[in-house]
Amino acid sequence: MAVSDPVGILISIFLMAAVVVASAGIVLHVRPLPYWKAILIAAVSVLLGKLFVSILHWPSILSYTIPTIACQVLSYVFFKPTILKFLLYWAFGFALYLAIHLTITALFGWTFMFPFWAPKLLG
Repeated sequence: MAVSDPVGILISIFLMAAVVVASAGIVLHVRPLPYWKAILIAAVSVLLGKLFVSILHWPSILSYTIPTIACQVLSYVFFKPTILKFLLYWAFGFALYLAIHLTITALFGWTFMFPFWAPKLLG
């Protein structure tokens, strides 16, 4: 099922924000759950990715690294975890992000969370 770019961006922001909320809540025990901070983190990261990949056509290493770093820096600034908790937050979030990517790819054929990786699932 195809979606327009603006809808794909909104879905990406929502899904990434959900990952941030889950990671902050489960790993960092942030209360109340940081919905608005998560939306801000996700919006900055997704929009930077869109800018570097689709508009400026920067090399992939930069186009994907800069938004990832922005996500991690904002997460660290907002949640102020210890280094160990931060590494656990990142690992849990990355695993959850991959699981979501695999699920939406299998169900809908959407690859916009990891546009460079379109896994062929179940045949």
